[in-house]
Amino acid sequence: MSPRIAALTIAVVALFGLTACTGSPGTSTDADTPATSDQPGDEGQSAADACALIQQSIQDATAEFENASSSDPATVVDAMRAAAEQLSETARSVTNDEVAAIVPSLEDMFSEVAAVMEAIVKGDASKVQDLPQLGAKFQETSEAFHEICTP
Repeated sequence: MSPRIAALTIAVVALFGLTACTGSPGTSTDADTPATSDQPGDEGQSAADACALIQQSIQDATAEFENASSSDPATVVDAMRAAAEQLSETARSVTNDEVAAIVPSLEDMFSEVAAVMEAIVKGDASKVQDLPQLGAKFQETSEAFHEICTP
């Protein structure tokens, strides 16, 4: 398998894993996390509401991957960058402190993958060795998001 295909495969699988593992946090009816609960500094936004905003950004990124051409790896790089930018924009709407704390990790994850994938697409085969670390970061970040956003 070529390094470019390997990078794209890992990124897409990890992204789908992140999306699948987060479910639909905004639809919970769990009594422990009512939509009206508030913590100081959250401006009334529940964790479920904040998670739903972030989840939508992740779902939008997944849609971009689905539309990206596997014959043009640059479109996947663009989709990763767009996901990071969308998370950055969404972060402005997240006032729940607990959820806001995980957003920079999500942004960084997408940005780092885009940078490594872009280097691989441009022929820097040395970046292939970064893929296992990025896969681990995807896993770690998705688990942290899952812990916060799944009641």
